[in-house]
Amino acid sequence: MEQLSSGLNLQALVQTHFVAIAPGDSFNNILQGLQENQGSGLVVEEQGQFRGLITQREVIRALGKGYSPQEITAERIMLPSDYCLSLKDLDDLLGVLGRFRHLGVDALAVVNESQRVEGLLTRQRLRERLRPADLLRIKRVAEVMVCDVATIAAEASLQEAVVLMSERGVTSLVIPEETSRGVLPRGIITEKDIFQALHRQGGVLTGTVGSMMSQPVLTVKPDQSLWQVNHLLQEHQVRRVVVVDDDGQMVGIVTQSNLLAAIDITEAQGVIQVLTQELSKATAELRWQLSRQQAITAAITESEQRYNTLISHLPVALYRRDRDRLWQFNYVSDQIYQLTGYFPQDLPDWRQLVPPPDLILAEREIEQALQQQRPYSTTYRIRHRDGRFRYLSDRGQFDPYSQMLHGVLVDVSDQKRTEERLKTSLEREMIVSTIIQDIRQSIRLEEILQRAVTSIQQLLLSDRVLIYRFLADGSGIVAVEATALPQYSILGQVIHDPCFTKETAQRFLEGRTLTISDVNQAQLQDCYRELLTRLQVQANLVVPLLQGQNLWGLLIAHHCRSPRLWQREELFLLQRIAEPLTVALQQAEMYEALEQANANLQQMVYIDSLTDIGNRRCFDELFLKEWRRCQREQRPLSLIMVDIDCFKAYNDHYGHLQGDQILKQVAQILESHLQRAGDLATRFGGEEFALILPNTDQRGAIHIVENIQAALAAANITHAKSTVGPKLTASFGIATTVPSPDHPPEMLLHLADQCLYEAKTRGRDRWVARELSLS
Repeated sequence: MEQLSSGLNLQALVQTHFVAIAPGDSFNNILQGLQENQGSGLVVEEQGQFRGLITQREVIRALGKGYSPQEITAERIMLPSDYCLSLKDLDDLLGVLGRFRHLGVDALAVVNESQRVEGLLTRQRLRERLRPADLLRIKRVAEVMVCDVATIAAEASLQEAVVLMSERGVTSLVIPEETSRGVLPRGIITEKDIFQALHRQGGVLTGTVGSMMSQPVLTVKPDQSLWQVNHLLQEHQVRRVVVVDDDGQMVGIVTQSNLLAAIDITEAQGVIQVLTQELSKATAELRWQLSRQQAITAAITESEQRYNTLISHLPVALYRRDRDRLWQFNYVSDQIYQLTGYFPQDLPDWRQLVPPPDLILAEREIEQALQQQRPYSTTYRIRHRDGRFRYLSDRGQFDPYSQMLHGVLVDVSDQKRTEERLKTSLEREMIVSTIIQDIRQSIRLEEILQRAVTSIQQLLLSDRVLIYRFLADGSGIVAVEATALPQYSILGQVIHDPCFTKETAQRFLEGRTLTISDVNQAQLQDCYRELLTRLQVQANLVVPLLQGQNLWGLLIAHHCRSPRLWQREELFLLQRIAEPLTVALQQAEMYEALEQANANLQQMVYIDSLTDIGNRRCFDELFLKEWRRCQREQRPLSLIMVDIDCFKAYNDHYGHLQGDQILKQVAQILESHLQRAGDLATRFGGEEFALILPNTDQRGAIHIVENIQAALAAANITHAKSTVGPKLTASFGIATTVPSPDHPPEMLLHLADQCLYEAKTRGRDRWVARELSLS
């Protein structure tokens, strides 16, 4: 039997992450808060003090009383401030359960001595830890069912359903159907159904009961045990079933609250005490009978019913099996259901549940113990009916009188999980340490991120771990990933999440995380569920990655094969790894800024500050580089020297400021007429410019010069002091060659300078071109 543990730490069950609102908050804020708290309860605070509590029930009842959404505020509908527990109350388990039953709510706030809220304790969290299921076998449905069932027609409106629930003080309504056999249950609608419709419709309640009711209705008979009802509720994830007679007519309803009320704590302790005394008495009696070694078979037969009743409440499964048929049970107690998910009559061949490697080792250990005539003890895994593996300790011995193996099966999964948790914790710390070391030794962000996701994927055994980086347009890209199988890869995909809003980003900036164990069961927006489904995601963990005060991206773990109940330690791992990755992002940002600063500095070194084209240093380095490249490839290289005609006279007449403007304008004209990606315009000095034209022969260079002359003429720049004419002109010296390793590049520069000089002596506003012969 699963007993109520008075040593249970209720503090560990308190939900510390919760949403709180102020007394004056509106109806929409109440809806949003309850949705974020997943309906468990909404805390109302004022100046840090607990004022009251709101559940879905208060919302439904307020609407049922005729309040409009505009009239509803938190202060108007909240439960009073005594709907809470103090930290001292958590030391009294029975008192807490009694207070839940007395107040009739599913959640209570936990406050400290200063009336500040420490968290929420829900009845659901208690149910998950407190399951005296065997006590439910004693009572029948007829003892706890509610006969006065609240009903409503399918054609009625949802608003009428709200009013009826409020008036009757119930959480569900049954939709009946009149037939020749009588009144049969057709469907059922609950507070949760109405609340979801209310949230989906933005606070406006429209539609009929028939559009939201659940069908078919789960039914039970009055003579069934409450244990069977509890199993049915858990299997179908519902909170109530309808009670029908043998003809299918509705006679009542049973809810989870009825089940909880049926488990009286005092009665539970009394039954446990009686069963313990009976067990001690039966054990003493069996020992006495065994010591006499007389009529053992008759004694076992006479005591079989009592024996079976007692052992069904033990925390272990007892069994008998033949030595020759080691893995086939002759008898196994009902507790086998807790260990395997199968009732004794449904239990398959044990060898189908135990993995072959474990089966071989266990069989070898048992055979050795039997040969040495000693008790055996071995541990192996079994596959539970829910698909997960559990560890069982199998201990027993051979009874020479009955020629049978008698033993017990004990679930030691918690112990194994603790050992694995310690091992995993060490591995996680090593991963975090490795990532921190990587950050210290490397500035390559992509390499650090890739190692991180690969380590997480291998440790969590998840199908996909990725880093999603936000882009400027609000979408994002899968920057790095690690997958279990190639078909899960989405690397490089640009993903736009239509549900991602500024509010979502703000929650991530505040350090919040997202955990989804089952996409199909979670309360998600349709657009987000569609996105996850398209990406084959059935469960995910999301942790933000911050770069300073900005949301840089998300660290995400996906499970694609099936839903997955994520452990707190797994979320903690992602958070631990996100911390050094944040440092890496900041480090990368600093490195990028340094690179940009270096680029700016490089630009200052090679760019002429007046004309924004290359300077003399730039010319010297690029000219030598292009000379060598054209030499290797045996391609032509042309060099054009340009000089503005009578520029000193222009400066003296118009002033140096106007002269600077002319230099800028001429530089722009020169640069705009370059034709190839490798062409370069530089300011050689003063009013003199140089053009480097790789892969350009003499004809191509002359064509460029003529285009520049035409552009200067079209610019129509007045030059009153020019000896050439009334407009600004320039002279050009063109030199072309195919570079040779036997001659220095200065020869081409010298020839271009000579051509420029000749053009000026011939009267300016012209070009002179020559080829450098290197033979």
